[in-house]
Amino acid sequence: MHQTLMMILQRFITKLGLFFILTLLIPGNYSCHNDNHDVVPYIPVNLILDIQTDLGHLGVGECATIVPDEQGFGTISFTHPSYPEIRLGQQVYGNGLILYRMAQYEFAVYDKTCTYRASTDYCALEMDETGLIPRCPCCGSEFAIPIDGAIASGPAVLPLKAYSAYINSYQLYISN
Repeated sequence: MHQTLMMILQRFITKLGLFFILTLLIPGNYSCHNDNHDVVPYIPVNLILDIQTDLGHLGVGECATIVPDEQGFGTISFTHPSYPEIRLGQQVYGNGLILYRMAQYEFAVYDKTCTYRASTDYCALEMDETGLIPRCPCCGSEFAIPIDGAIASGPAVLPLKAYSAYINSYQLYISN
């Protein structure tokens, strides 16, 4: 009787183990084929901008972009075409950054890379004339900057990658 109970228990444990293995493996493989939850590749972000000089032309509710030039130094471009570009003496990597001024002393900063298939496509977003709805030239995704970089239209399913931004002594510190 004891041996029979042990055999039944062994078969049950074997079937239970097989069930757990299949449960773990099958959904994982399936989701890899349909996954566009790609993560924007890491780039070092460590900028200090003066609010009065570097960002003096950036009004509340407006966007600016910081992109690397040929030497890798950042250039700030403002949405309003009458404001000149400002060349920074600081390195900027990747596709660049989008700065949004939410209030006089409050900023949001996002990566300028589309989140759809980011590690393979690495597409730089193109800004519309308002600068508030950047669009991906590769997949057509659009993002709403005033709403935390949320997706306005897909196929992207993740909002824009955000960076830390805080103010100290009229300096905007941006980092990851």
